[in-house]
Amino acid sequence: MTKALKILTIDDDKIDALSIVRSISKSDINAEIDSAYSAKEGFEKLEKEQYDLIFLDYMLPDSDGISILQKIRCLGIEVPVIFITSQGDAQIASQAILAGASDYMPKSLLTADGISHSVRKAIKLYESQNLRKKTELALKINAKRLSKAQKLAKIGSWEINLNDDDVYFSEGMFSILELDSKQKPSLSLIKSCITSLTDLQLFENNLKEIVGREDEIHFSHRIMAKNGAVKHINQYITCINDDTNIPITILGTIQDISEQKQTEKELIQAKNIAENSVKVKERFLTNMSHEIRTPMNGVMGFARILEDTNLDENQMQSIEAIKTAGDNLMVIINDILDFSKIEADMMTFESIQFSLSKTVKSVVELLLPSALKKNIVLKETIDPQVNDAIIGDPTRLSQILINLIGNAVKFTEEGQVELVVTKVSGSDLVSLINFNVIDSGIGIPADKVDSIFESFTQASDETTRKFGGTGLGLTITRKLVELQGGSIVVRSEIGTGSEFSFDIQYKNAAVDNVNSSKEAKKNRDFSFLKDKKILLAEDNKINQLLTRKVFERWDKQIEIAENGLIAFEKIKENDYDIILMDIQMPEMDGNEVTEQVRKLSGHKSKVPIIALTAHATTDEERRCITSGMDDYLSKPYDFNVLLEKLYTNLNLNN
Repeated sequence: MTKALKILTIDDDKIDALSIVRSISKSDINAEIDSAYSAKEGFEKLEKEQYDLIFLDYMLPDSDGISILQKIRCLGIEVPVIFITSQGDAQIASQAILAGASDYMPKSLLTADGISHSVRKAIKLYESQNLRKKTELALKINAKRLSKAQKLAKIGSWEINLNDDDVYFSEGMFSILELDSKQKPSLSLIKSCITSLTDLQLFENNLKEIVGREDEIHFSHRIMAKNGAVKHINQYITCINDDTNIPITILGTIQDISEQKQTEKELIQAKNIAENSVKVKERFLTNMSHEIRTPMNGVMGFARILEDTNLDENQMQSIEAIKTAGDNLMVIINDILDFSKIEADMMTFESIQFSLSKTVKSVVELLLPSALKKNIVLKETIDPQVNDAIIGDPTRLSQILINLIGNAVKFTEEGQVELVVTKVSGSDLVSLINFNVIDSGIGIPADKVDSIFESFTQASDETTRKFGGTGLGLTITRKLVELQGGSIVVRSEIGTGSEFSFDIQYKNAAVDNVNSSKEAKKNRDFSFLKDKKILLAEDNKINQLLTRKVFERWDKQIEIAENGLIAFEKIKENDYDIILMDIQMPEMDGNEVTEQVRKLSGHKSKVPIIALTAHATTDEERRCITSGMDDYLSKPYDFNVLLEKLYTNLNLNN
């Protein structure tokens, strides 16, 4: 009979706790269940009992789930923890998983089947992690064992007298070959232990080749132990000559390296476990991003459409609230994805020519509306000595500045926020540039200044409740600066304000006329769409409706294919001028459809295809282009950007 799992539920709602107990009892999980109704009671039970699994509510009257989980881990309790919450919040799910939870379940899904699946997954993950730790411990033990063996020099040796063919074995030789020490040493004894004809041929050839040589020959082979196990052996052989340079003795040493081989095997297994863990985490974050972006495309898109209709003041306030909430959610998911890339060492940087002043001004213009709403002065000052034409990554610089200036505006109630750009040092080839963001905001306590760059950390719990955020923004900002060879420092005083200052070295561009990235025109004339036949391949009904309404704003009707297979059939039967292609669709995904279209004959194979997808990673964009697509736009998308991409790709095809 399977041993019952000892499970602890920590939930202040007794009805929810009872629901968990009932669901477990109805499932196929054999379990003994204890319940605690506060964090304090939970830790008291954890001190007295050892549990196999914990169900942890996200919000308790005396603490929150993330803090409780961190404290549990600090106590050395490594059992699986499944978060439960009534909120169903993607941000909570992300924080829970990244903080070390095994799974996350909304209370609405606490069914017998749901709990059974989650418990088994958590236990399996826990066993996998334990296996990895045991493997790592075994590797350390083996490493110490090998070191000790080298110091003691326990190596077997043997000799062949070439004059009379007499053979000598050391004690270590008998031990490694697992021979009876009473047996008479001979070459045939060594050969009888070698497992394969190939290894035997190698041994015999090296014996012939070494005679008369002054150097040594090193080779490896396998021998069979008494228990049938295979041992891996390193051999060194050399020939000793007499005073007249005539070969008289072949001397050999052998060393059993089976433990080393086993260590290498275990190391590969541990590496595979670690890599699989990273892949699981990356897949989770990518899927979460996709699942959030798909509905968010509808939420933000329809808010934008409603914004352009006749609304009264209250309705307009509601639309603004929806847009703000949508923007905040997109910041959160983008922060989590960037954090994951940095952890996996997958963050990449461009090296292109750009205008420093244009990049700075575009960031300030982007954040100016937020400052004006709070009656805050937002301005930038660029030292004339700073080279405007530089080479680097303008996108990552914009991301850093948006994080720092955005934070400054968020935490400033009155006064001003200023970005000051100065040249620290430089030559004809490079410039070290300082960016200093100064605000008159709430400031940071002295004991928190050193910790604000840590993951999931903010100045205080009150800051989190009042201003929101993941606590990842400054972590990402510091990493982006450091990965470009720079450094960032902060100076702050409560009630006075803060200064965030960072230096990055850029190459100077050869000319001043910087070819900045083309910006989409705000008021692009959409009349170019009039006679164009457009197909949208999209399986999501909400996004179908949204895209249809977007084109109706441009006085244009489009055709819709509800999956990849239907899209491909329509493309074969019709002549379209351009295709908007979702990636994740039933029957055939967008990449498969594109690959098949490019195999068609005639002009059908050259129809422009723009990816319109909720996948927002550079790898996904690369796959789209590799499959044959002409352009890429991630959801949620800006209507003007879509119009500009339509204009560009239709003109390129003419």
